[in-house]
Amino acid sequence: MHLRMLVKRSIGVAIVLFWCLMNVLLIRRQVWNPPSPIALRGGEKITDRIEEWWAVFHHGEKIGYATQTINPKLQGYEIQDYSMLRLQLLGTTQIATMRAAVDVDSEWALKQFDFELQSREMHFRARGHVLPGKLSVETISAGHATTRDIPLTQTPYVLAALKPYVATQQLEPKKEYRFWTFDPATLSQQVTTITIEAREHIRIGERSEPAMRVRQQFKGISVVSWLDGQGRILKEESPAGLSLIRQSREEARSLSRSLPLDLIAQTSIPSDVPIPEPNRKRLLKLKLSGFDLMSFPLSGGRQRLDSDRLEITLEQLKTNPSVSIPVEDRRVSSFLQATPFMQSDHPRIRALAQTIIAGETDARKAALLIKDWVYQKIAKEPTVSIPSALEVLQSRKGDCNEHTVLFNALARAAGIPAKTAVGVVYLRGAFYYHAWSEVWLGDWISLDSVLDQFPADVTHVKFLEGDIDRQIDILQLIGKLKIQVLEVS
Repeated sequence: MHLRMLVKRSIGVAIVLFWCLMNVLLIRRQVWNPPSPIALRGGEKITDRIEEWWAVFHHGEKIGYATQTINPKLQGYEIQDYSMLRLQLLGTTQIATMRAAVDVDSEWALKQFDFELQSREMHFRARGHVLPGKLSVETISAGHATTRDIPLTQTPYVLAALKPYVATQQLEPKKEYRFWTFDPATLSQQVTTITIEAREHIRIGERSEPAMRVRQQFKGISVVSWLDGQGRILKEESPAGLSLIRQSREEARSLSRSLPLDLIAQTSIPSDVPIPEPNRKRLLKLKLSGFDLMSFPLSGGRQRLDSDRLEITLEQLKTNPSVSIPVEDRRVSSFLQATPFMQSDHPRIRALAQTIIAGETDARKAALLIKDWVYQKIAKEPTVSIPSALEVLQSRKGDCNEHTVLFNALARAAGIPAKTAVGVVYLRGAFYYHAWSEVWLGDWISLDSVLDQFPADVTHVKFLEGDIDRQIDILQLIGKLKIQVLEVS
């Protein structure tokens, strides 16, 4: 493969894994942060300001820190989170900060929130408040504000406020409890289950501390926390080697000048067989192991699963006209709609889409024109962001998720149904986590705008599809997935 394509393919695999790990920290910070003496005080209300600090580690290497404060109010509490991460991605140092301010009532149920993620290249903000039967949310990206109402059947807990509530309930050991929660980072609702597993001693620094081990599970991900006698977090372990340990403010904020190991290289899946020129292959057969195959929709489209064998066949693009745009097939109408991160209805996106396709009405030809524009105009750079089409259009740079979200927004604006696929792709002896697009041309056809492939080559192994609230599910694979190449031709 040409060196230039190798570099671009390498960059393309970075952002999915980074975004997933960012979400683990976000969700971890929101599940068990609030230090709470309530558990030993019979439901007594917190009356004093509480502040906690943690160091953040990845496979034993310190990569950042996190802190939280709880401020009592007349009718509830204000919870403030702050996290800083420093990661190595393909030889570049990426720094991101996250802030969240959450107001909850006296029972720790959500009242309002304000969340921000900021890096050198982007600034994303989401804020909202609970109204009767709904959560009113405003997202701000690239200076553009979008509002939406999220229906509520019940008032949710923001995960940051769940632990103090749970601490007052004197939960039975070994019993699983379910809670309806809301995640400000992805604007999604979910069920979080909590189980008090055991009491044991753990080592924190030079000390052995008595602790209660608690497990929380959400979206197939399991996080284990060790709490002290006041219900405060001593230590926590999350998927993919992410962990937190309680430290003093000074210790937590102290970072080594040496850079941590490259996150992408650490999490690749070695291939037992080299695959030269993957963009020229027509068929790939794999054996998958190390995880629950039933947790992912592996069969469909160009993929066929038989037991633990997965066969991927390259799609054939028809030379005759595909479907006309705008596509009016009701089966795929949801893939034409705008989302908070895929702003296909914004005037800038709509105008650009029409400029790119220049009156073309054949969906296949129009998709090719949009793919070419995104590939040529968006620089291939690892980017710390919540992928947003408007943000990418403004910065003109990004990784595979940035390319994918902009392509999908432009395709939808042009009347072509488009969605995001997430999985792994082959590169120089290993498979790496990656994201790409699928477009509806009478059938779903894969398309990779960061690697300039239409259709995408057969080493694109799809595990799931959907926006950022779904992509965190890929964490179930990290450190577990094993791939054996059975046949390639």
